[in-house]
Amino acid sequence: MKVANKHALIVPLYGDLEAECLERLSSWFQQGFWVVAVNNNPVGSSVEGVVANTFVHHHNRQGLAGGFNAGVDIAIENGANCITLLDQDSDISTSSLKKLAEACGPEIVVGPRIIDKNRATDHMKTQGNVRMLISSGTTFVPGMWSKIGGFRSWMEIDYIDHEWCSRARKLGVKLLSIDEAILIQTFGSPHPNYLAHILGMQLYSPYRRAIALRNLRWLLFQSYVPLDIRLKELIKMIFKPFVWLVLEPNRSHCLTVIWLGLTSPLYKPFPRRQLEAMR
Repeated sequence: MKVANKHALIVPLYGDLEAECLERLSSWFQQGFWVVAVNNNPVGSSVEGVVANTFVHHHNRQGLAGGFNAGVDIAIENGANCITLLDQDSDISTSSLKKLAEACGPEIVVGPRIIDKNRATDHMKTQGNVRMLISSGTTFVPGMWSKIGGFRSWMEIDYIDHEWCSRARKLGVKLLSIDEAILIQTFGSPHPNYLAHILGMQLYSPYRRAIALRNLRWLLFQSYVPLDIRLKELIKMIFKPFVWLVLEPNRSHCLTVIWLGLTSPLYKPFPRRQLEAMR
């Protein structure tokens, strides 16, 4: 059935869902948003207690990128007039969602001010016209998705927003950060090593660290991505593996992660199974 005049919230879901996540989904549903929940768990898995208007079973094909793409396609097919992408741990109020919907439009993609939940600080300091929006909170009208295209699904998760935003700007799309709209987001887990925490590092799974290295190998050679952004990410990734080796206890584990990140083929699904034992 076609659904007209709806602000769709696309939320890929993976793993065990915390009570706060289920409460947010229910609240958005009750407030009249069109909640599109994407089951991004492996085949045979389900998610319990989810309140949503539309449930998409995507089974973690192409990771977060694939989940977003599948959810957006369903929303557009069924008449969404505004779309917001959210992670399952994204915390954003009804008023902020409405501000984002009011600000987006033809040739304009918007995102909220992002607060790092673990550090209680702004994740990005820039406001107004920006060159980058993180995927969580990104809001647009369907015409923008048609113009820009979806996320590159083979990248799965890390740097998908860097690439998508750079592609958008290349096409003349304006990116705006709406300071009055606030989204609270968790970035990894607090690092147990004090020095790593002081350096601003978060603890991520082996998969996240390896796929970030792999995707960055490709991103560095894309001329439409601003050069300073590529250099910044390159410098960070040159030093991060050495910090992992120095500050984390299992060095052989870290070496495997680094090796996979530097050698895994591009444009193909990431070899997750080689990392499953390390999670």
